[in-house]
Amino acid sequence: MKFSFIDTLLLGAYIVLVLGVSFWVKRQSAQGIESYFLGQRKLPWWMLAMSGSSSYFDITGTMWIVSLFVMLGLRAMWVQFVWGFIIAAFYMVYMGKWIRRSGVMTGSEWMITRFGKGRQGDLARLSYTLYAILTIAAFLGYTAVGMGKFGLEFMPFVKRLPMDPAHACAIIIIGVTGLYVVVGGFRGMIIVEFFQTIILTIGALLIAWLGYSACQKGAPAAPPPQDWFRLLPTWTMNRDLPADSIYHVAADSAYYLFGLLTIVYVLKGLLLCASGPEQLYDFQKFLATRSPREASLTGMLWGVFHTVRFPMAAGIALLGISGISAVPSLLKQITTDPEKVLPMVVAHSLPSGLRGLVMAALLSAFMGAFSAMVNGGASYVVRDVYQRYLRPRAGERELVRASYLASSGFVMVGIVISLLATSIDTMLTWIMVTLGAGVLLPNVMRWYWARLNGYGYFAGTLTGMALSLLQAVLEKSGWFSQPVYVTFPALALTVMTVTIIVTLLTPETDLETLKQFYRTVQPAGLWNQVARAVSRDEPSFRKETPFRIDLLLVSLAVPWLLLLYTTPVLFVVGRTAAAAYGAIALALLSAVLFAIWWPNLPKSPESK
Repeated sequence: MKFSFIDTLLLGAYIVLVLGVSFWVKRQSAQGIESYFLGQRKLPWWMLAMSGSSSYFDITGTMWIVSLFVMLGLRAMWVQFVWGFIIAAFYMVYMGKWIRRSGVMTGSEWMITRFGKGRQGDLARLSYTLYAILTIAAFLGYTAVGMGKFGLEFMPFVKRLPMDPAHACAIIIIGVTGLYVVVGGFRGMIIVEFFQTIILTIGALLIAWLGYSACQKGAPAAPPPQDWFRLLPTWTMNRDLPADSIYHVAADSAYYLFGLLTIVYVLKGLLLCASGPEQLYDFQKFLATRSPREASLTGMLWGVFHTVRFPMAAGIALLGISGISAVPSLLKQITTDPEKVLPMVVAHSLPSGLRGLVMAALLSAFMGAFSAMVNGGASYVVRDVYQRYLRPRAGERELVRASYLASSGFVMVGIVISLLATSIDTMLTWIMVTLGAGVLLPNVMRWYWARLNGYGYFAGTLTGMALSLLQAVLEKSGWFSQPVYVTFPALALTVMTVTIIVTLLTPETDLETLKQFYRTVQPAGLWNQVARAVSRDEPSFRKETPFRIDLLLVSLAVPWLLLLYTTPVLFVVGRTAAAAYGAIALALLSAVLFAIWWPNLPKSPESK
């Protein structure tokens, strides 16, 4: 595949725009640590929402989603629960405003607000920081692995370099991305991701339309089985197909017992959404808003802008089924590695000019996700390690310089991990299911159970991380291998037990700390004792929104977001009648949801 002059021009213009914006905002970012990491909380909410959507739209994850669409068909939508793809519904209803009310700069600082400034808070903050750094480092490697596979098709000149082409591609693009992240900080990242979202939306809609057109042209060279077009889950994916079929699901595959997998993934996804941001850099986006009201609005628009990702993935899958599968040599490659479908479709199935635009869109997806991870990871290193333990009296200029170094360090981590790892699915499963199970329930309990103390959170989180790393080592060595519907509940329940036992055996969190947290954040759940104490001190205190209203809104927002994501997919794959019914249901649900949600948004802006 060769780039035309138009393709090269589009890509070059995009890279110049990205770097230009970064250097333009460098002066503002260097004003102080809050400016570097939160843009001084002066950025508009709609721009933060577009940035959040862009950071979720990573190219590696999209390659994974496309591979699932090719293999599973419409049922691939159920697998998305594993990473909490409906979390925007929780952000728009209550989680976004809870985060913003805390008024801190990172998720680790939030631990002090929740557990106090004593030993409890320090231990909780330390464990969360270690978890954040570990997770972000793993995500950087996961993202870079996808970039290496992506580059083999789109950057042919790397094959002339004296090193592995995939590694060379990852290093080049990570280097360019790292430059604008390190220089521009949070403000530069948000402004660039604003443009990225526009490019992504245009590219995604074009690809979705091409996929729809391909679906209408007749039977593809490798026609999918009938159940490929069914959305409802099935207990098993027994299709009785030859092993060399791109639609074959092996009996030893995690996706074979699809019913069990769906139950585990849906449960995990809902708990993940209820636990707040575990992507970690999400915390920044909501903390950077001007008020809790704008945080809720950010969550809503975040979900809306992310809609185009799924019809785009379905469109790419259809283009792969219709075009790539007709070429035996290419069919063999995607049968061996379905994660290559996305780059191969764009390289071989798109016309000149459109290829450059789509390339810019996909490149922007990578840059958005990578920049969010680097900036988020650097904020934890600087605020929660460097400033807290090494240089507590460091000035603003020193902290900004440390931020540059920390961001550069995370860029190098991404490069190193990309040289060691090879499989997207393996890394994603470990991050979202294994490590995710290890820290999931302590992060849920921190919001809803007042009795949880810093000791319990520390013990549970460290136990989860240790068991997750142990499982990875044992699986790599071949000593232990069990499906996720066995390991996930076992790991999650073990961590929950440790968390509860340690909490009950150690002193409670100081009541004054809990009262201040309750007044400020206004959480829900098992907070009755704290609520009564606050009422005794301030008889006039009332929450802005009763949690029963929030629960009602979540029960509406989750199906609303599911319809918003799946209805366009149904249209792209040619199920127009089902798409029409989905659109009608979406319109009705939107009217009901917004009639209740809008009046219950926080009324008065709070800027902290």
